[in-house]
Amino acid sequence: MGFNLGTVAILWPALDLGTCSVWVSYMVITSFIEVGRTGLLQNGLMAYLNITPMSEHAKINASSLFLNLSLSVVFVIMLLLGREQAAHFLHDGRVATLLGIYAATTFLLSGLYQFNFIQQANLDFKGLFWSSFVKNGLLFFYVLYVKLTKGAFDLSHLAICQLVAALPATLVAYSFAKRYFRIALKPDWAWVKKLFDYGKYTFGTNIATMTYKNVDKIMLQHLLLGSLSTYELSIKINNLAEVPSMTLSAILFPQSARRNDTEGGNSAKYLYEKGVGVLLAIILPLVVGIIIFADIIIFFIGGEKYANSAPLLRMTIFYGVFMAYAVQFGTILDSIGKPKLNFYITTLGAFINLGLNYYFIKTYGLYGAVAGSLIAMSIMFIIMQVILRKLLKVNTLNAFTYMLDFYKMIYKKVKNRFLKVEIVNQ
Repeated sequence: MGFNLGTVAILWPALDLGTCSVWVSYMVITSFIEVGRTGLLQNGLMAYLNITPMSEHAKINASSLFLNLSLSVVFVIMLLLGREQAAHFLHDGRVATLLGIYAATTFLLSGLYQFNFIQQANLDFKGLFWSSFVKNGLLFFYVLYVKLTKGAFDLSHLAICQLVAALPATLVAYSFAKRYFRIALKPDWAWVKKLFDYGKYTFGTNIATMTYKNVDKIMLQHLLLGSLSTYELSIKINNLAEVPSMTLSAILFPQSARRNDTEGGNSAKYLYEKGVGVLLAIILPLVVGIIIFADIIIFFIGGEKYANSAPLLRMTIFYGVFMAYAVQFGTILDSIGKPKLNFYITTLGAFINLGLNYYFIKTYGLYGAVAGSLIAMSIMFIIMQVILRKLLKVNTLNAFTYMLDFYKMIYKKVKNRFLKVEIVNQ
């Protein structure tokens, strides 16, 4: 996230609004692809590697890799066949060129994701950090190099840099994952079917989630050409508030799947309530800080050209609060074996968000995107809490109790640390 923000801080002031919007549109499309891949493969692989004997792991890994490569081939074909239509819808021919380059990138990334999923299943996150460091860091340092040498930014060169970065990032991921990477010589078709059946609803859920989260951007680029870069700057900053949610989700899923298999639904209720409580404890101070210092943050990252984005940032920061609930909702439902229900609820949210954004953007312009998204998130929050109450007897207010417990724990740790320092000094 630091590299991504650094890249934005260099690119946004240097590019015109239209070019920024094209790059954002391209990144939205590619994120659909990678999140879809994650949906089909990640949760099934992590769940089965945690609840099956070690003797089955080689077959499971081979079957998952087969699905991964097959999906990559499908994505490449879709990109090559659909890039011109995407460029037409987004009103810029450069999108077609960028998607053509990404067709090669996404195939290379299949190995990176496979190795990362295996590490997550084993609750080992070092490789995820270093492979992400390489993948995002190389793009950042390339952008920094162009900036320092006073060169001109070309979107095609940025996409090629992503392609080049995919290979070393994959090698780094493999170096960390190889200790867990037991693989058969050929896929086991029974396991291919199991993994596909497990992942098909999560695949649909992830696509629906991406639609839910990005429909405002797609509608802005289609209806208000050139305004997307202003909106995206706020979203990039707000993504900081989503980092804890995604991090906890990566840790929570294998734990919840394992404990649900042995302890039942009470463990899922506890993990959801405590997980959301910890997230709120981390996110709410970020929300307050960004509301107070929005003008300074916007000026520092986007420059004077985006100074009018501060009110937008103060409104969109609340996305992160809703996402703390929504991400853990999906994680818990998938981990207790209800991916179909998660898919239906998320798809419903995507349609609600699509309809509200279309109406509010056409009526109120840029700020209509914020209004439409916040109303959709509020509606979905109520629906999700009702479902969790019915399935797991989740009490929404318990999250605030765990939030206070988290602050108490931090206070005790800090207090004990200072006491130790005082004792040593004496």
